[in-house]
Amino acid sequence: MKRLVERFAAGLDRICDGLGMVCAVLVVFMGFLITFEVFMRYVVGRPPLLADELSKYFLVAMTFLGIAWVWKEKGHVRVEALVQRLAKSRANAVRIATLVLAFVFSLSIFTGSLDFIERSFSQNRTSDSWMHMPLKYPESTIVIGFLLLTLQVAVTIWRAVRRAKAGEALEQEAPK
Repeated sequence: MKRLVERFAAGLDRICDGLGMVCAVLVVFMGFLITFEVFMRYVVGRPPLLADELSKYFLVAMTFLGIAWVWKEKGHVRVEALVQRLAKSRANAVRIATLVLAFVFSLSIFTGSLDFIERSFSQNRTSDSWMHMPLKYPESTIVIGFLLLTLQVAVTIWRAVRRAKAGEALEQEAPK
């Protein structure tokens, strides 16, 4: 079982790293797109119609496809003022409890996003712009992102429990 979970966690880490790279490329592409839009609007006098809309879709994709990678890299804000004052065993218990809360939160958002995307697919919603972009594609990134986040939090809980059982302090940076 331990080996299976470790292989799953390694695969999930690779997926999240890949999506992190996709998000980095989207940031660069979005920067070029916005620069192009500004140039066309203020220098040429003819703003491209799709630049603004595509930038919004890229922003949604970057946000939701990147959340699991940010979690994996410990990039989310964590307040440790209280935990640093506790004994190791209590600090570990608080850390695991907050991880469980994060799991419940991400799981609830994931299940809610499933309902959201189901409506998007069944109603075949499109954007209000001239592109009439099917919204199911950019909205799917919400479901994918929260699925990966939920799985990444579950892996973090598994790793934290293993470290706590080994007597390690969880608030210290774990070796990779």
